[in-house]
Amino acid sequence: MSSDDLVQDVITFVPEAPLMTIREAVQWAAREFCTQADAWVTDEQPIIYGADSDYPMIVAPQGEPLRIVSLTLNGREVVQGEGFEQHSPTDTHFDQKPSESAVSGRLACRPKRGDMPPGEVTSLWAGPIADGACWRLLMMPQPWKNPELAIYYERRFLAGITDAKQHSRLGHARGGARVKARPFV
Repeated sequence: MSSDDLVQDVITFVPEAPLMTIREAVQWAAREFCTQADAWVTDEQPIIYGADSDYPMIVAPQGEPLRIVSLTLNGREVVQGEGFEQHSPTDTHFDQKPSESAVSGRLACRPKRGDMPPGEVTSLWAGPIADGACWRLLMMPQPWKNPELAIYYERRFLAGITDAKQHSRLGHARGGARVKARPFV
């Protein structure tokens, strides 16, 4: 789903708002959604350059880097606390310096201001992003202001963030947990 499709979805709920204001609200909601929920995780290689130096640099292939989800160190996938720590989006410390200069892994990103996340992210999370845009628009001190309805959209936006967080923690997998039934004896 493109940003134009999201704008068309939002304009049906807030028809009095100008098109550019709706576009900016959609971009804000997408950025906020990705920031809060780790909805956009990339595994394009590598994500850290200069890992064997004193100043490793995190590089996102698109957008802005937020959090390292996992790294591949010495052929093993590790998460934060198991060989590295990330104190900020640009500050990473390794327990032991890796032997390689470029380290691959999975990185949570967010779009730069004024941009949108990739199409697969907006397609998957179009509903919550549109809800966030409606929430922002309905709270503006403009003729279309409606605080009661804005609370409804805020709750839907926050519920979408919760769903995306769970989706991210489960490794972006589809479907529910499968448990083998115990045999009846």
